[in-house]
Amino acid sequence: MTNPPPEEAAQSLRDWAEDMINRLRASDGLDSALITSIHGHQDLAAEMDQRRAWALHAAGAGLGPAGCAAAAGITESLLATWRKDPGFDTAFSCSAAMAAAQRVAPKGQLNAFALRVLLRLLARGVALGAATAAVDLNPGQLTRIRRANPPVNNLIEAAILQGRHHRGSKRTYTYRLVQRTEGSPPDNPIETP
Repeated sequence: MTNPPPEEAAQSLRDWAEDMINRLRASDGLDSALITSIHGHQDLAAEMDQRRAWALHAAGAGLGPAGCAAAAGITESLLATWRKDPGFDTAFSCSAAMAAAQRVAPKGQLNAFALRVLLRLLARGVALGAATAAVDLNPGQLTRIRRANPPVNNLIEAAILQGRHHRGSKRTYTYRLVQRTEGSPPDNPIETP
């Protein structure tokens, strides 16, 4: 068996990276679809529980607040609001402490979870600098990682390319209907006489 010529190998690596980014983007709606299949409708409380779990997973993977918020698909200010809940804050702090004790994400390096968050951000059109900062890297560290690892570099290039298409498309706003679970107070309670 012979190795393919270098240009074929490079194209094969680019094709693989593009396929991986497409699969990553396709998985974005998977959890929402699963929640709908369980409840028979979109359920805001179940979705928020899922997002909290993603934030905890990110903390356990060694990401800081920006990365945890990005992994959960929320803003850092919403994460800060969640942390006001003593139960969530304890879980978050314990996850982060476990990651630090286990050296899950050594400074200046990417683990698979951080790479996933980085790629998702880039594929959504987030600027490279902002996405890099969200996973606790500086531009020089990311450049070194990219130079040392051609598959990672190709994944990043494919994600940036998708992000350019995402940014270039005309932005439209979408709305979705969600149903709150029983026992949740309505957003605007109506008083009845």
